[in-house]
This record gives sequence, structure tokens and C-alpha cells, in this order.
Amino acid sequence: MKDVPDRGDLTVGKLFEILGDRLEMETVSGNSGFGRMIQSQDISRPGMALTGYLHKFLHDRLQIFGETEISYLNSLDLPRRNSLIAAIFQFPIYCCIVTKGLEPPDELVRLSKSNSSALFRSKMDTTPLINELHSYLDLVFAPRTNVYGSLVEVFGAGVLCTGRSAIGKSETVLGLLERGHRLIADDRVHVRRIGNTIIGTGDSAMAHHMEIRGLGLVDVSAFYGIRSVKNRQQINLEVRLEEWSRDNQDFDRTGLIQKISTILDLPIPLTIIPVLPGRNLTLLLEVAVMNYLLLKKGRNVPEEVEKDLIARIRMKELKSGKKKNLEDLREN
Repeated sequence: MKDVPDRGDLTVGKLFEILGDRLEMETVSGNSGFGRMIQSQDISRPGMALTGYLHKFLHDRLQIFGETEISYLNSLDLPRRNSLIAAIFQFPIYCCIVTKGLEPPDELVRLSKSNSSALFRSKMDTTPLINELHSYLDLVFAPRTNVYGSLVEVFGAGVLCTGRSAIGKSETVLGLLERGHRLIADDRVHVRRIGNTIIGTGDSAMAHHMEIRGLGLVDVSAFYGIRSVKNRQQINLEVRLEEWSRDNQDFDRTGLIQKISTILDLPIPLTIIPVLPGRNLTLLLEVAVMNYLLLKKGRNVPEEVEKDLIARIRMKELKSGKKKNLEDLREN
């Protein structure tokens, strides 16, 4: 994603460039501090620090001055106000944001410039601005990795299609696009963990393009329309394509065993589909997603069938005078 740089590349100037319009921000101190690095995804409101209590002052965060902080400073006499503002600038503050379009005190403006610290003013209310900043910084500072495969949205679920090279991942996804589903990434998927959610995006240089052997690069949005592509998607399910062979026939036939994959230490449901000549992998992947969606709604079809079969067998055993408990039937 072009608008989400690596955590070590996010400067104050880059933050202003990306979020300035969305957060209705203007710079009060010119381009002072634009080269400073954003050091943390956390945000601070320096209320206690402005009273003179500087123990454990969280200076390495974005500092948000809301109506409470500004009205408090304006209630003080000038020497006291300037003294308290100067006290927090003993620390290497890199960015302050004043909300609600309020006028920052002159001393805050002066010290921001002299200490190469950025000072912005936003028209937004404090809480919505903090929420927007948190959402963006969580993306930037999230744990991340790259996964080789294709990411596609099928029936609203994010499906990561994996498998060895040349097994048919891209061709399977191409079939899904023909059926109205949406591509997020092909070949290499950038994944980030945000809380307990895995978010996948594409490579910005190859966004919404697919490499098909024998055809070369395919522009998906040009072929199938803008509705066939998407920039990011939560990964809900991994579907792994594995080649069927006489030496590798250990594939699930009942669906009773729920397989799990792990991405960035988070468990992701896994379905393994054996690849054989003549199998419609696109259709099978759609069915895998529908099975996943049914499970999310509380329906486990294999378990329902198993319970029905056990009930039928028990009835027959009772009628024939033979008694077996449920565990015996499960084992047999």
C-alpha cells in the first residue's frame, strides 16, 4: 500500500502528506520537524505534564492538545503558562496537534519552531481525530510478513490461495474473477496483523495485475472492470492446492477434521484441495468458502451427517437387540 509506509519510514512530513486532508490539518510551524520520525503508534494527551507533573511523561508519542488542554493553558497567567509549556519541551517532542481549530498559545508555536517540532491545527474534534490516527498508526506499526499466493474475495470472505509454484493458483483465481469475485493480490501478498485480524494487500508496483504463464501480465481491472479489484481484505480462510499422487493420498474425505494454518501467530482455517486433471478448482474453492461461511453461522454439515448416521445405526442395533454406546459406534 502506497499510503502505509514501513514503520521506519514514517516521518512527520509523510504523516501530514498522507493524512493532512483527511484530518483537516494545517501546519502552524511551517515545515518545522517534518523530517522527524514517528516513533510510536500510541498517542498522548499531555494533561498531567502541563500541570508540571513530568514523571513518566510520554514524550515519544504524538501530543494531542484538545479543548481541555488549551482552555487550561489559557486560564493561566502568561509567565506560568510559558513556564509549563517550556517544561514539556525539555523533552524531544516531535509533533503536537491542536484540535477543534483552536488557537495554540504563542509560546507553543515559538518553542515548536525553535525545537524543530511540528505543530499542526485540525478542525476535527479530539476523539474522532485520535480514532483516525490510531487506525492509521496501527496499520503502520503492525507486525507484517509476505506470503506467496493469491488473495481474492469470495462471497465476502478473504481467501488466501496457496500452493507450490505452477500448481494453478493464478488460473484458479482467474476463474473466480470470471464468476464475479474480486482480486486483492496475486503472487505475493503483504500481510499485517492488527489485533486479532490479518489484513492482506497487494504489491503497489504490481497492484491488480496477474502473471499467467503463456499469456504474461493481465490487467484485471481493465479486463473485468473496477468492481473486480480491491485494495485490502481481511484473510478469513487459506485454501492450499496440493498435487495428488500415489504417494500423497492423505486427503480429508469427510470434513470432520478442522485444519488450521498460522499467519503471524494467528490461527486461520485451512482447506486442502488435491489437484487432479479435470477437477474444477474454481468451483471447489467456492464450495470451500461456502463451507466456511456455514461453519461461521454455526452449521457443521459433516458433524450433522455423522450424528444422523450414528442415530440410524443405534436404532438398527436396538431393533436387533444389540446395544452399543455412542463411543463404540464412533470407533466402528
